[in-house]
Amino acid sequence: MTLKIIRFLKTAWYWVFAGLLLFAFFVSKGHSFGKVFYFITSLLPVVIGTSYYVNNKLIPEFLLRGENGLFVLYSIYTIIISLYLQYLVIFIALIIFTSFQFGNPSLHSLNIGNLSLTMYLLVLVKVIIEIIQKLSEKETIIKSLKNTKKASSEGSAEKIVIRYNRVNHSIFLSNILYIESLSDYIKVVTLDDEIVTKERISKIISRLPPYFKRIHRSFIVNSQKVSSYNNEFIKVEGSQIPISRTYKKDIITYLKG
Repeated sequence: MTLKIIRFLKTAWYWVFAGLLLFAFFVSKGHSFGKVFYFITSLLPVVIGTSYYVNNKLIPEFLLRGENGLFVLYSIYTIIISLYLQYLVIFIALIIFTSFQFGNPSLHSLNIGNLSLTMYLLVLVKVIIEIIQKLSEKETIIKSLKNTKKASSEGSAEKIVIRYNRVNHSIFLSNILYIESLSDYIKVVTLDDEIVTKERISKIISRLPPYFKRIHRSFIVNSQKVSSYNNEFIKVEGSQIPISRTYKKDIITYLKG
């Protein structure tokens, strides 16, 4: 959850900063304050939506899985739809500014094409940043898996197979801190990383040894990694995880024993 909030804030800051720069630049060129404000506030949601769809849908589901052809194809479709939406905004603007004759100079003096192109360049920059970050995350996961393989001679050889990006990966159970339910997905938190895979928490618990204990409908913890606990929560490597009433008696009894 914390990582999602941080990513959201970074994305929001990027677009707020970009919008302010665009606004300041075009106003400084002598364009009407009202027209610049209208087009930026109207066109920016379109490009933000385009950026969000590419970064959160197309990149993880196609590009990172090696389906480059589908990534390019769907990206083209997305851009076409996005352009149609921009044309709609511009068409409405033409009607509004022509009907009410808002100010001078003319609408064409704003050079909407340059404004639109600049916004799509911002989308391209955001997409490149996102690709670099996701590739870096993927490399981190691969490195973590290599490290766990190397550690097999030093610790427990017990493993669990997790499917990530359509590939099966073996993870040492001794590296798992806890598992969190995300509806139809789960997040496996290890000593080195966090891996999200499509599996229900009720199914993965059946594949784990007894020392993995369910303490909440959304959490399974590795009891061997518990650093402290009370009747309300358990701490695992600095993470505080709540205990629900349903599992409280069993987990407290198990930890005390």
